[in-house]
Amino acid sequence: MLFPGPWHAETLLDLIRDAECRDVMDPATTEDLVRWTRLGPEADIAVDGVPEYAFGPRKRDGRAPVRDFAGRRAVADRGNLTFEQIPHLALLSTLGDGPADWLRAGQALERVLLEATLADLATSLTSHALENRDLRLLAREPGAGAGQVQMVLRIGYGPRGPSTPRRPVQDVLDFM
Repeated sequence: MLFPGPWHAETLLDLIRDAECRDVMDPATTEDLVRWTRLGPEADIAVDGVPEYAFGPRKRDGRAPVRDFAGRRAVADRGNLTFEQIPHLALLSTLGDGPADWLRAGQALERVLLEATLADLATSLTSHALENRDLRLLAREPGAGAGQVQMVLRIGYGPRGPSTPRRPVQDVLDFM
């Protein structure tokens, strides 16, 4: 886990914005967003996905990375908010980039999120810049040497979001 300094944080924010712009222009990404988000009456009965009441406000200003689940679609009664100019970012990295590294990164991320919850911290995750190989390489801390950034976290204090639907465990796991 690395907390980037000001220069590196600015670079990460630029990479995330670049990736967000690429996503907006990609029809497959837009289609995926529509498939996993729920608007209107569907949001009230959804058993999975992200319902519109959990989208949060639209970003009016600020440099914090905030994924907009509405995309270009209108959402009734959705306000906007100014987010922080200098967000507190953290990079979760592994030495390698294979399945065992991904598993270890997921386990570490789980621990970080649980500790943040215990400390009453809000967290948000972004993998935008890590999904593009050319941007992912630029996300690494130049002075830290080798390693693969697996997740960018934004950590701080903020309001609690609403609960969202969850599938029953038996629908997503096979017990043997």
